[in-house]
Amino acid sequence: MSDWERVRQLAREFHAEVCNHGDEKCALGASAEVLLSKALLMTGIRVKGYPPKHPQLRGALARFERNTILFDNSVERWLTLYHQAHEFAHIRLGHGEKDCSSTDIDCEAAEDMLPLGVHRVEGYSPHERLECEANVFAREFLLPCDVLRRRFVDDGLNAQQIANEIGVSIEMVIHQLARALLTPSGNPENRKTASGSLTLDESQRNAAEATEGPLLIDAGPGTGKTRTLVGRVLYLLKNNVSPESILVLTFSNKAAEELRDRVGLVTLKAAQLIRVETFHSFGLELLRKYGAKIGLPGDPAILDPVDALFLLEKHLPQLNLDHYQNLYEPTLYLNDILKAISRAKDENISPEHYRKLAEGMLAVATSPDQTTAAEKALEVAHCYGIYQEHLRSAGLLDFGDLICRSIELLQKHTAVREEVRRNYRHVLVDEYQDVNRASGLLLREVAGDGRGLWAVGDLRQSIHRWRGATTANMRKFADDFPAAGEQMSLESNYRSQPPVVEAFSELVPHMSAAQGMSFTQWQQRRTDEGGLVKYEIASDMRAEAYGIAREIEQNYQAGISHQEQAVICRSHTSLARIAGLLEREGIPVFYLGDLFERPEVRDMLSLLSFACQPDGRGLVRIARFREYNIPLADVLLLLKLAREKSKPFPTVLRLAETEEGISPDGKEKMALLARQLDGLCHGRSAWKLLTRYLFVTSNYLRLISDGESVTGQQMRLALYQLLQFAYSQLGRAVEDGVDPKLDLLRYIRRLEVYGEEKQLRQIPAWAEGVDAVRVMTIHASKGLEFRAVFLPVLAKTYHPAKKGIQHCPPPTGMLNDSVDDWHLEEEECLFFVAMSRARDYLCLSRALRYGKVNRSPSELLSLIARKLPRAVESRASWTISNATAEGGKERADGKVIGEKQAFDVQKLEVYLKCPRRYYYEFDLHLAGARDDSAYVQFHRCVYEVLRRARGEQETGLMNDEEIARTHLAEVWQMQGPVGHPYEIIYRDNAYEMVMNAFRRQRLPGARAAQTEHEISLNNGRIRLKFDYAELIENGSDAELVVRRLRTGRPTKSEAEKPIYGLYQTAAQQAYPQARRRVQILYLSTDETKDVELTKQQLDNRLKKYDDAIAAILRGNYDPTPDDRECPR
Repeated sequence: MSDWERVRQLAREFHAEVCNHGDEKCALGASAEVLLSKALLMTGIRVKGYPPKHPQLRGALARFERNTILFDNSVERWLTLYHQAHEFAHIRLGHGEKDCSSTDIDCEAAEDMLPLGVHRVEGYSPHERLECEANVFAREFLLPCDVLRRRFVDDGLNAQQIANEIGVSIEMVIHQLARALLTPSGNPENRKTASGSLTLDESQRNAAEATEGPLLIDAGPGTGKTRTLVGRVLYLLKNNVSPESILVLTFSNKAAEELRDRVGLVTLKAAQLIRVETFHSFGLELLRKYGAKIGLPGDPAILDPVDALFLLEKHLPQLNLDHYQNLYEPTLYLNDILKAISRAKDENISPEHYRKLAEGMLAVATSPDQTTAAEKALEVAHCYGIYQEHLRSAGLLDFGDLICRSIELLQKHTAVREEVRRNYRHVLVDEYQDVNRASGLLLREVAGDGRGLWAVGDLRQSIHRWRGATTANMRKFADDFPAAGEQMSLESNYRSQPPVVEAFSELVPHMSAAQGMSFTQWQQRRTDEGGLVKYEIASDMRAEAYGIAREIEQNYQAGISHQEQAVICRSHTSLARIAGLLEREGIPVFYLGDLFERPEVRDMLSLLSFACQPDGRGLVRIARFREYNIPLADVLLLLKLAREKSKPFPTVLRLAETEEGISPDGKEKMALLARQLDGLCHGRSAWKLLTRYLFVTSNYLRLISDGESVTGQQMRLALYQLLQFAYSQLGRAVEDGVDPKLDLLRYIRRLEVYGEEKQLRQIPAWAEGVDAVRVMTIHASKGLEFRAVFLPVLAKTYHPAKKGIQHCPPPTGMLNDSVDDWHLEEEECLFFVAMSRARDYLCLSRALRYGKVNRSPSELLSLIARKLPRAVESRASWTISNATAEGGKERADGKVIGEKQAFDVQKLEVYLKCPRRYYYEFDLHLAGARDDSAYVQFHRCVYEVLRRARGEQETGLMNDEEIARTHLAEVWQMQGPVGHPYEIIYRDNAYEMVMNAFRRQRLPGARAAQTEHEISLNNGRIRLKFDYAELIENGSDAELVVRRLRTGRPTKSEAEKPIYGLYQTAAQQAYPQARRRVQILYLSTDETKDVELTKQQLDNRLKKYDDAIAAILRGNYDPTPDDRECPR
């Protein structure tokens, strides 16, 4: 049970106690008035209301003093009741007398803070923690979750009806209903009994009771690192150190929360006073308190990465991109540039320093590649300078600034630095191997000579190098703090059984991170029997998952619950595949995956889209909700009706009533949907629409409950996370005229594009009681342990993972080690961390083949080969017969194949990318609208000018470049992205491309050739139009030149596209006697490339189109998910 669940449990107990008090007992779920009246009678506490600003209130909304709750009586009656309940919470939780202001009392506050925006770095201060506990208690006391669940599910009441009954606001009821209905109801482990003592072994005690720092402790996996840190806190408190002078710094909010809870187990009162922070949240507090000294506002706003990208986009023309310019998607490299800036801040490198390093690279460059690298670094430096200047002028901070500007503050203002050092005489640091170098430099400013510094870490578990963490802090500890004594080590492993300890210990001597360290085998404190290390080889991934499923069930039968077993993968991609296969085998798996791709979440996103986008694209999905089941034919007819009458959705729903072609059931359900959405669409927030739909107007939740199955609990948890996300975005600034729901959908798209949605995959700690197998990445498993651990997909290119492409590598001299150095080092650390999560059972596995590719074993396996039960290269031990692959779903209105149907090549190109997109765009006429269509407009302008040029050259009307320039100006005003932030960039490039194309329009002795063609294949016909074709005739000799125009930069993959098979075939059919050249003309660089295909290559490319046509005729529209393309 977490501390938060303890608070809720105490509130429910108080509710029951109050209801049962006295002779006039009342049923659970009494009104707020009744509850507060009975609470006052039971406790003898008095209440007294005062007008605002009354001296007795001392500026508070409510306060408790001398057995009396004093409150502001000018607010609504229900709020005065909530304020009283809030003070009761402080009393019942033992917080003492409190003066609570409007910033403290919040009837909608919850303990859940999604890791987005400022909440990625900001936790609760001791004061904020107590106030949040009181808010949670008060809401649970007035609206117990178990009572709400019964009233909604069993009694059929909605949120508005419950609010009316209880006499509180609907918003408060909705927050509680979300918790009551959507959060898992598992069986969390019992809370450990609090104790004022802590048992430590000799090495732990020596570390915890060291008299003076600076001290660095090496703490391997399972050696009691957190126990020792708590022991250090207790030692300081016993030696009369004030808890307010203890600062505990760690690497993540989750780690900070766990440390706070662990300290609270042994000394609750002191835990409320000790400052437990992440480095970033501590930096934020420093800048809020002292930031004015370096020109910051009193409460500076924090940009999360997506908002930082918006900032760069807004100023894109100023960036003057060259190497990082992309006309198809001008913002394509901005995320890479921002990552480069963030990486510089990880090292406390300023824009000026970055530029000097890049200039140094250019000065010594001796090859074109070195010159290009230097120019790219200079381009990033230029962007960094502009970005940082905009942050400073707006008084904004990004995450990196929380550290860098704190360093700046403390270095420039010695009085502030000395005050901070006096306030925090004892600084304890957890997970020191996982913080960046800038954090190490900040620690040096805060800790001074380090006499009160106590740090713990493990170089072998450094797994966050990819986001700036570095082992340099531990390696340079003696340089940063010259008074440091000899490093101590925790010597005993308490987590794992001997076979498991021996397996991960075998890796240590081979690890790059451990080079130069003396290693003594950990003492094994668990001697109970049953430890097991297995190594299995499967024929393919399906067999691997099947083998894991059997092992999980065998473990379950042997007494290891599902929640005590974990499948840990190197990547999210492998994770999703394994999780899906395990679910097919009937294994209960607790894995949310990509939140916005989950079916129930996509249902809600479709609802948002339907409510704010007039084309009605969301109706196709909404119609399938269990509450409606509207026939597809009715939906298609209504969509057609809306197009014909130019009526927007959702108002067009009301036209269904009089449309003869729509079925009676379809009319009834469309009218129901219209009633449910009435008043919730135009201008309303996503939060309001979703919560009113789910908890007031519809039966969606009642119909998808799926009982207490793991699947049902995951569905509800995903909806809870979506609601929390929507609520967190309520304060987001929205452009004038933009519907807030549309703004949220655009923001979600950006989260997906830039990979920031991964922050929402984290399962809250209070949801960990669900009895299902945990499925997670190695990074997410850090700090956890399980009785049984499975590590699948241990094959080359999977683990170690391939080194990713660095589009913006750091300039030479910025980092102490190269990417090549730390990549493999981190992969070894990841393997070490993954193995050491296991307590009793560790199963390593790989497949001989993934997809259609044979895979060699991971080289990491050879490093522990002596401890594996079989040779790394062995025969498959897990096999399964290949089941018939599931085919695509046939359309109910399957088409009859008679005369060959003709298809435009552009449509087939869409099908090849994603069949589902083809279905939506061309069968349902619901084309996905790109937010940024400037490229399309620019592209059309170029082609329109070239089309005119071709026609007028035939007649001799266009014979010079000036006329071409004039045509471009005319077309640009009519069709171009006029007023777009990147208009200048597009117009300049359009002009250059037109000129390039114009200069190549006519080869000597050439005449225009046929451009429109139709190619017949086995399953259908394809219509194709060449971008450019000329025939050069010289007597009986003729040569056909066909060009496809491209606006991007040259790429190797362009010539491999199947469309060039159509170009070759069409050219051969139209001009069989001529020599033929198919070329790519890159307008941006004025380069041409010949495309030559062998017969086999030609046949393969044509077959792609023929197969696509056959699949369309069968009605096969299965989606082809693409992490990069789908969000765009």
